[in-house]
Amino acid sequence: MLAQTSLLALAALLPFSLAQISDGFENGWNNNTWPIYAPDCNQGGTVTLDSTVAHSGKNSLKVTGGSSGYCGHIFFGTTAVPTGNVFVRAWMRHTLALGSNHVTFIVMPDTGLAGKHLRLSGQEQIFEYNRESDDATLPDLSPNGVASSTGFPTATWECVEYNLKSDGTIETWVNDQLISGLTVGPGFTNPNSNGWGSAYKPAITGVYFGWESYAGSVDTVWYDDIAIASSRIGCSATGGSSATPVGPASSTGTPKTTAPASSSTPVTSVKPTTTSSPATSSKPTTSAAPTSSVPANCQVVYVDV
Repeated sequence: MLAQTSLLALAALLPFSLAQISDGFENGWNNNTWPIYAPDCNQGGTVTLDSTVAHSGKNSLKVTGGSSGYCGHIFFGTTAVPTGNVFVRAWMRHTLALGSNHVTFIVMPDTGLAGKHLRLSGQEQIFEYNRESDDATLPDLSPNGVASSTGFPTATWECVEYNLKSDGTIETWVNDQLISGLTVGPGFTNPNSNGWGSAYKPAITGVYFGWESYAGSVDTVWYDDIAIASSRIGCSATGGSSATPVGPASSTGTPKTTAPASSSTPVTSVKPTTTSSPATSSKPTTSAAPTSSVPANCQVVYVDV
């Protein structure tokens, strides 16, 4: 008993950076673990538990954007993220094909961006990263940059995983294939990252999954088997029935550059000031981000190192 008490006391002293969480939503949608997130405004977007479409098991979370442009956005997510080295994996299924205009699937508040978002987005028919603070993209949206990323098919499940490090490293895998245009940092050479630069160091405080549009398009996106950890997860691991720990995967993937060609000049991705003009270039002045550092009912696992 004394030994067990000592181990529990030691675990309480371990850093929160070792937290891990995964969820396949088989026990439903816990709104405390995965609260709604809609900064600035919320007009028509919805998140629902869907028992008709799933990657594994019977349930997924269905996100449907509203018709009010930027303010039709909606997300669900968590602040239970590791610090320093973050891996995020989600299975995603889209209804709308990626076009030339900017849309966003995942937003991450970032202290390195003064609380503004790092965004995993789509533009020019490819996946990209976008910084809300300066609208920089990774990769560059040149023909070569577009060709170095990858598109996203509709009506099928795709596994997306990325790694953010405090030294500026970003790595991205789609179906366990490393995407060269979405990879940057020390030890990597990405000739299509000129606009991204090397000064930015990710320091996210949350991860939110959903839909956001800057030019009026509306999509329905399903999310399933989400996992957040401090080591590689991989696509072979599925989410637990509720918030449960996940382990690392051995797959590292190989570079993949199968993006479609660039089609047109993209619409600006900076937040609008009104609900009727989504292409304006300034951000609304209010925010409604969650303040809790660890959501209720979320199982946090500490690993002895």
